[in-house]
Amino acid sequence: MTAKKTYIFTPFSKEEKKLFLNNYLEHLYRRNGKADLRTRLFSVREEFFCNLEAHPIRRSGLPVVDKVVFKRNETRRHPEPGLDKATLWALAVAKSNRAERDGVEYMLSRAGKNFYGPQDPLTYISIEEFYHTRVLKDALNVLNLEMQHLPPPLMSRTIGRLMTQLPKPIANVIVFAAEVAGVAAFRLLRDKAYELFDDQPEPLKRIGELFQQIMVDEVGHVHYVRSQLGPARLKVAQAILPIVARGFINDIPEYKLLFGAKLMDTIIRADVDSAVAHYPDKFVPHDIQK
Repeated sequence: MTAKKTYIFTPFSKEEKKLFLNNYLEHLYRRNGKADLRTRLFSVREEFFCNLEAHPIRRSGLPVVDKVVFKRNETRRHPEPGLDKATLWALAVAKSNRAERDGVEYMLSRAGKNFYGPQDPLTYISIEEFYHTRVLKDALNVLNLEMQHLPPPLMSRTIGRLMTQLPKPIANVIVFAAEVAGVAAFRLLRDKAYELFDDQPEPLKRIGELFQQIMVDEVGHVHYVRSQLGPARLKVAQAILPIVARGFINDIPEYKLLFGAKLMDTIIRADVDSAVAHYPDKFVPHDIQK
């Protein structure tokens, strides 16, 4: 494992941390606009989704995923045996943001709408998780599928809610590992879409645009949590990454069926920034621009 691929576990210096927070807030303002925790909406991000709604794109011809099969398996803990890769991809997409959204909803319900202020990146990060559910729903709409807003499995739901009650120094170690795993998972889903749906370029382009929204956000989340951790806790996060990854894989078995050992390998590499390297709206921390 090269230094370039593991720098994500290197702590910011005090100067880099201050510069990071200022730059990250500027990025969040520019990308999202004004944040409203009450409505869970961003002024600028809404323009993107309004444009999508005004110009819907759907796959044509025979369905690539059977709607009945998808709906039947969407509520199952484990998918039926023998499902094709397109159906497994759709199910993985549908299940991917349930735990994160539930955790944020639970946290906000306990803390109140004014828990974070306009200068706190967590205000934006919290709302971005709601947008991610919207992004995944829209990606499935391209395949003519309707995603339900379902709760995560009981274990993930319990752990996610317990995380909001842990002291932040402890919780952030686990959150960091989970965010690194999330970037790898979304990266693999995005890349798999280009394999499965390349027969219709326009719908595929729309799916790519939607995943760009998530990928840029998630990489920013990784760096934000990294900025909250020192050397010792980053070492712990690196050590527990395989454990967190296995929990993630067990929670959404469609990932293992789609990617096998490749999923764990991609997570452990922790090659976060290359996932968004070609996006013009990516956020690149100062310490890796040198």
